[in-house]
Amino acid sequence: MKLASEFVKLPLAFNVERLIEEVSQFEESAWQPHPGKHAGNSALPLVSYGGQDNDDFSGQMAETPHLQKCEYIRQIAASFGEVMGRSRLMRLTGGSEVPIHVDAIYHWHRHVRIHIPVITNDQVLFHCGTQTVNMKAGECWLFDAWRNHKVVNHSDETRIHLVLDTAGSSRFWDIVDNTLSHYREKGNHPPAQHLEYTPGKPVSILLEKYNLTPVLTPGEVDGLVDDIIIEMREYPANDAEQVEILVKQMHRFCRDWRMIFSVYGYEEQGTPQYLALLKKTREILLNMPFDVQLKNGQQSKTILFARVFTAAISPVVRKDFAEALNN
Repeated sequence: MKLASEFVKLPLAFNVERLIEEVSQFEESAWQPHPGKHAGNSALPLVSYGGQDNDDFSGQMAETPHLQKCEYIRQIAASFGEVMGRSRLMRLTGGSEVPIHVDAIYHWHRHVRIHIPVITNDQVLFHCGTQTVNMKAGECWLFDAWRNHKVVNHSDETRIHLVLDTAGSSRFWDIVDNTLSHYREKGNHPPAQHLEYTPGKPVSILLEKYNLTPVLTPGEVDGLVDDIIIEMREYPANDAEQVEILVKQMHRFCRDWRMIFSVYGYEEQGTPQYLALLKKTREILLNMPFDVQLKNGQQSKTILFARVFTAAISPVVRKDFAEALNN
């Protein structure tokens, strides 16, 4: 999700000793390799699709057995009062890095990741855009995943972060805006409110149930594509004529998607028509001997395919919708 700043340090702090205690209980076998197979990167699912060990972003989220063993982490997640999506512990071994990248898929257009360092040191550096920060244990951070970012662990110690994904309510984003305003006006971070561990305290975590529709609605497709078009037109190095050729084709896709949706909506009978349009449009765009850049340096076709095409139709989500509505 795009932010007004590369980093935002939220005015929250957490009990590091208790976090380390809960994180340290897990055996090596509980950790999963990074889906991109990046060396030294692994994760332990806390909130996931169906509460299982997977990397899925969409579908009905549930607590994993791992999270149910972590009383304080549950209290932290619940304390935000926000709906949580896929969340996990993320581990980065000493001397490893998260390679530079941009988070471009549909999930990241609507979600932000809350980072709470658990085990770290001053040699672990998070780079985003033109800024670099060292996140201290027990702090709470956001970053702009639409900008190029990477993490480098220059130490010999394994770094572990608790990460919680959320789209955030208006209340959450008011906190973010107020935090940024405080920093701009006073040049420092607002004082942090500390959340202590309360043994035996019962909590309930709000979890995502509907995070992707079986078929993206025409209005959402229009919004996702228009956001790409705005950046195409705003990037000064782009060839204006090439931009408008791509814009025309993207608008054709949006109009044809709306036509198909008006007949089939979420119905399974429309699947061949939706897939045919996606395939046809992809072939047309790939056969064009040029592309244009967005403001973060990414190619427009790459972002269109990652953000819109991969989320445009989801049979798995359709099945989840049907089951939920029938219960």
